[in-house]
Amino acid sequence: MDRRLPLSAVTTTRPLPPQRTLSGSSALYFSKPQTRPTLPSRLSSVRSVSQPTAVIDLTADGKHGLGRSEATYLGKHGSVVISPEGVEVDGEEDEDEDEDYAGPPAKRARITRDGFRAEGEDGRMDLARTVVAGEQLPSLPRSHVSSTRTIAGTRRRVGRHPGARRADGTQPPSLATRLPPPKHVADFSPWTGHHPEDVLNETVVKAGYCDKGPGANQAESNSGKPSIWLNLTAKNNTGLQMLSYLFTQVMDKRQALGKCTAPSTFKPPPRVTVTDTKREAWLKDLANPEIPLRKQSRTIPHGIRGKLLMDQCLNKDIPLQRAVWLAKCVGANELRAFKRKGVSGVAAATGESKWVHEWTLHVEQFLESVITSCPQQDWQLKMTYAIKLATALYAEKLLDANHYLDWVVSSFNEADMDRMPMWIVMVQVHWNDIVVFIRRGRRLAESILVKLHTFANSSHDLYKPLESRLQKLVAVLAVTSRGSLVLPATWKQYSHLLAPNASASSGVHQSTAEPLARRNERLVGPASKTPASTRGALLQLYAGLDTAGLEFDLDQLTNQCLSLVPALEELVPALLDWASTPYRHGLARMYMAARMISTLRKQAYDTDVVILNYLGRPVATSAKQDEHVYKVVVELVRLDAFNVGPYLQWLISSGAIGGPAEMQRTVGLLAALPTGQRPAHVANLRRTLLGRIEGAIAKLDAAVPITEMFDSAIADQRLPNEGELPKIMSLPVKVTIAEHVRFYMRSTSRTADMDLTVFCITRNLLECTDDIAALAQLITSAIQTDNSLLLATVADTVILHCEALAALGQLEDITVAVIERYRVLRSQQPLDRTLIVSLDALVQMVPGHSAMVDYLTSDLKISEQQNTAAVCSPASDNLIGMHAASLDSDEDIDAVFASGNTMDDQLLQRVLIRVLHRADKADTTCTEPVSKVSSWLNQLRIVGGYSFSLLLGNYCWAAIKGTEDGLNAASAITALVASGCFYLGKIIEAAKADGGSYGAKLVMDLLLSPRVANSGLSVLEKYNYLASQRRCLWHHPELVTRVLLTACGSADLDITDASVIDLLVVYTNTHRPIVKAVFEEASAQGTLPARARELSKAILRRGLHGTASEELSLQVIIELADPLSIYFVAGELWWTPRQQAATPSGADAAAINVLVEAIQKGNTVWPQLLGSAVDLPTKRALHSWAQEQLFLAVRRATLDSQANVHAMIDRHLDVLDLTHHAVRGEDDTAVLVALNDKLRDLERHITNGVTAMMTDRDGVSGRLRILLHVCTLHLRPPEIESEGNRQARANLLATLCSLLLHPHIQTQPGTAEYIFDLASVLGESLPESALACIARTINTRDPRIHAILGSVSAPTDTWLALVSQAQNVSGTTAQQRALAKHPSAHAHGQPSNTRQVGALGQAFGVTASPQQAQSPQRAWPLTNQAGNRVTGAEEKTMPFPLRRWEIMPDPTPVMGENDTSLSLGLFGARRV
Repeated sequence: MDRRLPLSAVTTTRPLPPQRTLSGSSALYFSKPQTRPTLPSRLSSVRSVSQPTAVIDLTADGKHGLGRSEATYLGKHGSVVISPEGVEVDGEEDEDEDEDYAGPPAKRARITRDGFRAEGEDGRMDLARTVVAGEQLPSLPRSHVSSTRTIAGTRRRVGRHPGARRADGTQPPSLATRLPPPKHVADFSPWTGHHPEDVLNETVVKAGYCDKGPGANQAESNSGKPSIWLNLTAKNNTGLQMLSYLFTQVMDKRQALGKCTAPSTFKPPPRVTVTDTKREAWLKDLANPEIPLRKQSRTIPHGIRGKLLMDQCLNKDIPLQRAVWLAKCVGANELRAFKRKGVSGVAAATGESKWVHEWTLHVEQFLESVITSCPQQDWQLKMTYAIKLATALYAEKLLDANHYLDWVVSSFNEADMDRMPMWIVMVQVHWNDIVVFIRRGRRLAESILVKLHTFANSSHDLYKPLESRLQKLVAVLAVTSRGSLVLPATWKQYSHLLAPNASASSGVHQSTAEPLARRNERLVGPASKTPASTRGALLQLYAGLDTAGLEFDLDQLTNQCLSLVPALEELVPALLDWASTPYRHGLARMYMAARMISTLRKQAYDTDVVILNYLGRPVATSAKQDEHVYKVVVELVRLDAFNVGPYLQWLISSGAIGGPAEMQRTVGLLAALPTGQRPAHVANLRRTLLGRIEGAIAKLDAAVPITEMFDSAIADQRLPNEGELPKIMSLPVKVTIAEHVRFYMRSTSRTADMDLTVFCITRNLLECTDDIAALAQLITSAIQTDNSLLLATVADTVILHCEALAALGQLEDITVAVIERYRVLRSQQPLDRTLIVSLDALVQMVPGHSAMVDYLTSDLKISEQQNTAAVCSPASDNLIGMHAASLDSDEDIDAVFASGNTMDDQLLQRVLIRVLHRADKADTTCTEPVSKVSSWLNQLRIVGGYSFSLLLGNYCWAAIKGTEDGLNAASAITALVASGCFYLGKIIEAAKADGGSYGAKLVMDLLLSPRVANSGLSVLEKYNYLASQRRCLWHHPELVTRVLLTACGSADLDITDASVIDLLVVYTNTHRPIVKAVFEEASAQGTLPARARELSKAILRRGLHGTASEELSLQVIIELADPLSIYFVAGELWWTPRQQAATPSGADAAAINVLVEAIQKGNTVWPQLLGSAVDLPTKRALHSWAQEQLFLAVRRATLDSQANVHAMIDRHLDVLDLTHHAVRGEDDTAVLVALNDKLRDLERHITNGVTAMMTDRDGVSGRLRILLHVCTLHLRPPEIESEGNRQARANLLATLCSLLLHPHIQTQPGTAEYIFDLASVLGESLPESALACIARTINTRDPRIHAILGSVSAPTDTWLALVSQAQNVSGTTAQQRALAKHPSAHAHGQPSNTRQVGALGQAFGVTASPQQAQSPQRAWPLTNQAGNRVTGAEEKTMPFPLRRWEIMPDPTPVMGENDTSLSLGLFGARRV
């Protein structure tokens, strides 16, 4: 019957009475009170076997047999009241009340002196004190503590019932002391009137009554003082000593007679085979607390073991202490069964350990079964009981603790979200035991982080409480067990979860997050270091500039560059180098550098001086590089960010014009300076200074014919021929022409509308002068046109120069203006397909206008429908056949289109082939905006529909294959693309799919050649084709790179062509991962052309400055390496082992020597040279060289404090880190042995005081820092681990632990922390047996060592020791000799005080140090048979493990003198 109180009955808020503190074995395992009421537990109604039946349990359900008054207080029959919190109230003894009185009233009322209830003045009772009949007081609130506390409290009060102390008439009380007859009872003589004591006479009155009167010869009537006083006070009398001797003899005799000498009669209750009915009855009696446990201990039913035992305890609701008692009884019998079988020694210990392991598995299965029964009835009560039972078994040390805790952690890791709360509870119950072992604590921490990572990626609010709880657990770990969060294997993946978050209510605080990050990065950094992560400031600066893209914030980019290179003397030269280097291409970099320097000037930086100093540097540069620098300065002058006047004054004062050659670079800027909008005196001074330079003014006069041609073309409204414009012009000439065009633009800026021809003429000339800033002004003024063709070519112009316009900061404004103007024209004019196609290409390139793409697609469909309806009206098929017979002239083609709007496939193909042939013919008379070829192709597209698209696909595939029947494929495809009938990206995809060098070479010509647009097209169509080229190169870098690599296999491709080199330079800087992946994939597949290497050589020759014919040796290539050319040098080195595969030894030796020389010289980009550019054998050789150099540095007595020495050591460490992946997975036993030896030598030196602990950086000794850094790289075991490698790792771990305990290391917390982290991570790769051996060898109580090596080094069952006398072995008892020989069959063996290193310890090479000696164990002093301590004898202590399974209450049905599991004779116990 369930006696628990229903939840509905708990309605009172009366405060609980004070709780009595419990101690001893009956105390609860969970003594921490809960902070809020919980649901009723099955264990709350448990009572002790010794609990009296008259005690009322207020937590029981239902009505008791007592009345209302009895339910509140107990009278004489029951004076103990059990409150929900376990408080016991003794009933008051009332001698005047009758024994049969039922009890006090149900409600206490205030009683007056006269014994009446308090009444009012009118004699009536106060309403507040009126007792209503039948009204019952509310029940006390239910206890939140297990009733085990109540059981413990009541068990000690058995027999203290008031009735047991009272006499019943002439009958003595039950508690009276019994004596042998005739007295029977001590101090109890009820008055009868006839006892001799009741007769008063003179003797009784004077001397009192005695049971036995004095004899005739006894002088008992007077004091005995006179008899002994003389003997005690006489001089030279030994009476006092004799009396003391007598008393001592009496005490010794009493001690000898009272000592417990009986042999131990302990044995666990035997098991018998009974029927199922009797077994059930026995279990029910065991669950009944009123039945004494000694009664149950007579016999135990056989067959209750393992998981069945715990299931029976759960189903029968057996009290917790009794369930543990039953488990101990069964386990003790099982373990004693091994001895009965005659097994002893190691075999017995192994069998018992196996049995304990199996028992632990049963407990784990029991818990899992209860947790999986979540939806069943009373699941919460069962879960509470199961957790308490398992925890009680663990607390009693009845489980394999390591396996059990590992199971808890692994189950927590594998638990799903539904069962996660229960496993959180289990983890919190065993929290301290889990995190005390750092390996187990890290597994738990990693599991928590995995769960948090899952919650972070989930959008369900249902898991928010679980996420909050897990965050709190991480916060607790970060404070109490920070080493558990040192996770080098998964730090990169979960580091964001350990970052401090100020907005979160729970999580890791910043004060703990920073040390955690530092400790993890210290272990992860060396092994995860890559060339990308070791980039210098300049490399990061150039990478940010190269990948700025089309949308960037100039101020933000400038501030980012300042954060990387704070010194202005380094930043401005770096920007000028980037803008002028031959390893970059395009005008955008010059405008970006100029604007960034202008921004720095606005921030009050003096950039003019830095620029002049840069120009005066004695470095060898090419003329083209100087022109690029001058171009930047020209833009600075136009931005008013460079003062021309002070520069001219400096030229005059320094005499640079006639000075040495190294100053002529500064003088060269004079001719390039623009004079427009400059003061007249500045322009005159500039011209005067130019007159002093021979031929300077004459060179500027070369611009006069070009400006005159421009004026003539504007006046005649005709475009100049391509031959009229010079191909190569100097920068001063370009600046002069640009100034002339700018003046013309300013003079005509007020014109309402710009003519299409004037725009094209001005655009062509500005593009020749590379003045994109003036071109941007031209575009801005042309946007407000009503001519749709002009607006279309404006969009093409923006596409072609989008990067330079973005660098000028005008791309977004121009794009928005073009879109807005299109919206206006769309509402005023019919839709123009050419404008729609050009604008669609523009918005696809400029970010942030994706919504406009759908808008333009819809307009394009409408335009197609309008164009289809505008085709000429139908005609008869006869006319088509008549005119289709001859297609030799343009008139015949026009007649075909004029004859009808339908064509069959055959005629469509004939007309298409004829039009494509016509596109190859030169036509210098095409001055219209739309050429005839483009018009014909558009009509064929409208008429042919799907058939036309199919024909184009077939033709392009034939062109790629080279089977186009005599057609000029380049001209034909150019016409198709320029007319808008074909997308250039499709021909690139076809070339990639074909994989042939012919088609790839054709595609590269179509993409890179500016002359492929033949004269058969109009000016606008040619420019539209150039925009299509730029669009494809922008959108398809991977496809173009693959096609370029395939085209290198064709002998017709000019690899040294500037357009090919510029393309590869741009892609390498902006899309380096793509280019690298394409080349490596081709190399792996064996399709890499040999001629492809000429690409990297051609790029590197650009940096030789006039020595392009010089042979690119390995030495020259390495010398060319700098932050700007590193990627191209690495590309050339990537080819070296592939080209010199025939002589690998010589090539490797040369590469190693060159790289070592570069490292020793301090080349800033040497880490990038060790990336993929160097093969694995070379990296292994460099790794060995760096390791050898570091070991040589460690071998020195002292390290120099010079900065260059430390810098060299740091470089060697970086080489070791960057090349470690080349040797990862290989056997590193030799390195581990060398590390171990050097650490031992260093420890001896520190101990002997030979080496001073010179602090460096984090307080780590220089030599020790090197060794610990090398050790960090070898934390991970090799892929194939050998026994020798495992032993070497164990030796290294033992040395680290020994070093951790060194007194000198304790003075350096940073070093000690570093060593602890290394040792803990290294210990994770070793088995537990190796850790146990190291623990027994080191033998220390340091908690850090225990955290590294596990609980085996800190046993808890050996706190008791057996003391014996080594000289007198025969004096010990048989039991003592047996215990000394086999202390425990199932406990870990521990060394005695006299520490000896076993065979395993000698194998690991660890010796004991005085600092590591274990403190002596507490033990009883050795005594002889008389109980006196033996002195002068050597005492030997031996651990005395307790048999946990045999420590049980009430083991036998009859109490004996020595029936405890631990014999009382071992302690010299005495009877009381």
